[in-house]
Amino acid sequence: MPATSHPEADSVDPEDIRILERREARDECIPLFTAHWHLFMPTVVIAVLYSICWAILVSIGMIDAALARMVVIVMAIGVPLLAAHAFLRYQTIRLQVSDSHVYCHPGWPKDLPIDLPVHIIREVRVKRGLSGRLFGGGTIVMDLTTGTKIVIADLGEPDAAKNEIERAILNADA
Repeated sequence: MPATSHPEADSVDPEDIRILERREARDECIPLFTAHWHLFMPTVVIAVLYSICWAILVSIGMIDAALARMVVIVMAIGVPLLAAHAFLRYQTIRLQVSDSHVYCHPGWPKDLPIDLPVHIIREVRVKRGLSGRLFGGGTIVMDLTTGTKIVIADLGEPDAAKNEIERAILNADA
């Protein structure tokens, strides 16, 4: 799969760039950061809440009401679609750090990975929402020298990824 490159990136053949799978990255000792399981939390919360609503409607005898039909439709269509979306994002979010480049894939539905030379990364930040604070995931925000921001959401170890990127930036400056 070819990778997209930032406009200021070094000229590299896109066919030479690929994000390694977990086993390959481990074998080559390249840090690989992937998605956190908290991606599935919205799907689980919606499924639980609609199941509780369905159980209440059944217990009070309103199983033939329009509200009951809406609950069934959401459970039959909405929850599987949310689960499929979360699964595809979980499988495609990647961030790899080498000595000179950061390779990242923001996850589905974006189709191409991004290749960033570390010398164009000005700042790296970690942002966390409520589920990130509770369960440990987070978002990496990389501010580039061009003023562009690259955001990789729902990473499992955002602080470790930030440290690796900062280490690569310091090593490139040395």
